[in-house]
Amino acid sequence: MDNRLKDIQQGTLTESRLNSDFLFWMKTKGPNYLLVAMLVLCGFMGFNWWENRATQARDGAWNEFLSAQTPQELIEIANKNSGTDSISALATLNAADAYMTSLQTNKRFDREVGAADSALTPELRTEYLAEADRLYAKVEGEGSHETGPASLLTVAALFGRAAVAETKNDPTQAALYLNQAKDLAAKTYPQLAKVADNRKQSLPELSKIRDMPSRPVDPSAATDSSASTQNLLMPINGNIPAPLPIRVKPIENPTTAAPENSAATPSTEPAAPASPK
Repeated sequence: MDNRLKDIQQGTLTESRLNSDFLFWMKTKGPNYLLVAMLVLCGFMGFNWWENRATQARDGAWNEFLSAQTPQELIEIANKNSGTDSISALATLNAADAYMTSLQTNKRFDREVGAADSALTPELRTEYLAEADRLYAKVEGEGSHETGPASLLTVAALFGRAAVAETKNDPTQAALYLNQAKDLAAKTYPQLAKVADNRKQSLPELSKIRDMPSRPVDPSAATDSSASTQNLLMPINGNIPAPLPIRVKPIENPTTAAPENSAATPSTEPAAPASPK
């Protein structure tokens, strides 16, 4: 009995001492630890907020990139999102491709389809070609030190610069860009390296391109300055065949009028037999 009482008293003293030590720790060091815990929690919440904001900004940048229609819009998007994924390089490449498409189709991108001034002038062709080469060169310069999969955009820019050189009828410069694209894509993109090599091999064919011969004209035909589709469908000598005469069958007894109550078509019913007299 005495031992049990001693154990109870000893346990009570121990618990009392622990409570006193905990209260003393809470009074002296507890606020510091609570402050550190609150700072950690606030930092975690701030990191989550910043990450969500960055995700929303990235999504907005991609949406702007996908909805851009003109090279000017693409260039503006590229300047605003230089550090967001690969949007800057992609937008720059698309802007350069838009200029090249206008050159190939001979249509201005800032005019409606069918507009009177939608065709490119020689000055605009020179301007578009120079701007496309500048944009391709920008992507090439920014990715000149990229290797592996990240070099794909640089390879695309080199292909674009080769296309510009081909348009300028400069096969030597085009071959230089194609060699660079081939060397850069040899390890990571062997198929693109093969495409670059095949394209380089076809460069001598550019010097063999000849203008299509004009349509032969009959010297005795009258001169026609119009260039409509209708003229292309007409005979070369300009002679239109006369229409064939239409034969009309004459009407028998035109002066004899049909009875008013006569049927329009002959009756198909058999005639009634004559009654015997």
